[in-house]
Amino acid sequence: MKVTALSLLSALAITTAPTAFASYTPAQQPLQADPSEYVPLHPHLEARSRELLAKYPLIDTHIDLPATMRTIHRQPMDAIPKLNVSHPGHFDIPRAKRGGLAGAFLTANAPCPGAYGRDVGPDFLNPTETVQHVLESIDLVKNTLAYYPSLLKAAKTADDVRQAFSEGKLAVLMGLEGTHGLSNSLSTLRMYAELGIRYVTLTHVCHTSFASSNGGGAGTSGSTLPPVHPGNGLTPWGITLIRELNRLGVMVDLSHTSDQTARDAIRHSAAPVVWTHSGAREVWNHPRNVPDDVLSLIGDGPGQNGGIVLSVLFSTFIDPYNATVARVVDHIEHIASIVGKNHVGLGSDFNGISAAVKGMEDVSKWPNLIQELLYRGWAESEIQGVMGGNLLRVMEEVEKVKLELRDTPPSPAIYEKRRDLPAHEWGGPNMAYLAPDVVKIVVEQKRLRDEL
Repeated sequence: MKVTALSLLSALAITTAPTAFASYTPAQQPLQADPSEYVPLHPHLEARSRELLAKYPLIDTHIDLPATMRTIHRQPMDAIPKLNVSHPGHFDIPRAKRGGLAGAFLTANAPCPGAYGRDVGPDFLNPTETVQHVLESIDLVKNTLAYYPSLLKAAKTADDVRQAFSEGKLAVLMGLEGTHGLSNSLSTLRMYAELGIRYVTLTHVCHTSFASSNGGGAGTSGSTLPPVHPGNGLTPWGITLIRELNRLGVMVDLSHTSDQTARDAIRHSAAPVVWTHSGAREVWNHPRNVPDDVLSLIGDGPGQNGGIVLSVLFSTFIDPYNATVARVVDHIEHIASIVGKNHVGLGSDFNGISAAVKGMEDVSKWPNLIQELLYRGWAESEIQGVMGGNLLRVMEEVEKVKLELRDTPPSPAIYEKRRDLPAHEWGGPNMAYLAPDVVKIVVEQKRLRDEL
């Protein structure tokens, strides 16, 4: 799309008066970033940006690498040897090293069931393939770590990230994008946590039994999803999930959620919350960005949640008509003006977006963002926080809550609309697999059920 002076003026008029989510539609193609070799945004600050990247870890909280590996390879593990040469998308190891990336959350996810023609119905009874997709993504990450022991290091805690940085290795962490990947089970959540999942995004672009989504993700018109839950926020089942996440020390991620889900989660979470890949709605009016009234709930003041907003690099969410590094920092600065500079960070959404901003086309371009912060006068300590220091502090606070809850037993709660428990069908033909006293219980349960 050729951007004319008139179209830019129109875009400016929209951004100064964000009253609806109609400012961008798929028919208006975003600016496509030029994926050329790295060119410093502010050449006189190049050396200084490199010094900071060598001194402090830069952490990206959202890279959809497993999804790319699964999308283009019949045998996704075939991608692993290519990651240290060149791989399609925004991420591979050589580019990460050139860009000074020190830590990356690789996401394990599954498409929302509607994306492949599955109707979960009003009870959100997910197809079990979602768990398979998530587990296969986790398996990909673990096998990638095993293949590159001298380059990558598995991390779960803030100290793990620091240790990897001191060894000159890329710290690799994992997050789950969307609670549809839990298949309505807290047991599944606990197993994911054991396998290394460090945050759970409460929704992706679909509602779940736990929470309401804002929709409006990549490739959409930017319109919100019709509500399905009372209040369009967390469900009572979702509140149970929040408490279990706190107990496990898994971060609560509010990117993609409805505004009310975010408010509810902040109210119920005993630990800091995160937005792993979002922007500021006041800067660009898109439902995937965070409104000011929700941002005002984050900070260091009385009654505020000490969470963090990690700024995305998708041009559609930043400003599809002026998608630049400077515009990304506009988002960061606006968010910081409300939550404080110690509550902002970086979450690209690389490998999950069709168009990154110009100057941040892939993981090799992180110095440009550091240069823009330097250009605007951010202090070294503030830039250290944006790069990863703020996130590491939040991770430590989440770990502290886990420690405080160490005597709290796992939640025994089961999704009330599940139809597979009690598991009478497991008794086999004529209940031949059951002991006689178990048969008596099952017969009585079936009798009572039939009478209802």
